[in-house]
Amino acid sequence: MNTRNEDWLRPRALYEGVAESVRARIFAHEFAPGCPLDEAELSRSYGVSRTPVREALKVLGRAGLVELEPRRGCCVAELSAHDVDSLLGVIEMLGQHTVREAARKGIAPADPAGLAQLFDCASNRHLTGAALHLNDKVRLACGPQFDAADIALLAAAMPGLAASLSARQQVQAEQLWTAFAQARRRLAADYVALHATP
Repeated sequence: MNTRNEDWLRPRALYEGVAESVRARIFAHEFAPGCPLDEAELSRSYGVSRTPVREALKVLGRAGLVELEPRRGCCVAELSAHDVDSLLGVIEMLGQHTVREAARKGIAPADPAGLAQLFDCASNRHLTGAALHLNDKVRLACGPQFDAADIALLAAAMPGLAASLSARQQVQAEQLWTAFAQARRRLAADYVALHATP
């Protein structure tokens, strides 16, 4: 059976809901990078005991969104401009591989609305997972306004990229991906500078 379709049948642990909510608040910069997260305050605001909050923070720590330090507490992860540029460099390399594989197979995203659909074209769930995990860290550092600008940038690039992939034009697809990735790096640098602490 497909576990993805059965997820709605599984009772959801309390900490999962807390983790999802805190994750959303982190990406919205309600909890900005470097912001301390107080377990007791979070448990009061969510109306739960500290145990589900602690478990939620562990989940977010494994995702790299928060930093947990024994006896010092927890804070939202901070990334430097260099970190963000390095992450985008790795995403660019993963994208090059994806574009090469997709062009070889003549596969274009059915719904070119996001990076997940593009990375899915490589038919490698590990690659998609890694790229999206790294992309979450970029989103964390750049702030919520970056998402809208990033989506617009991708929307502008996707028609040409999808056409190249469908036509198996690997060189053209790689050039379009590289142009998108470089524009994305410049965009991210602007947003990181905007959110930099003085």
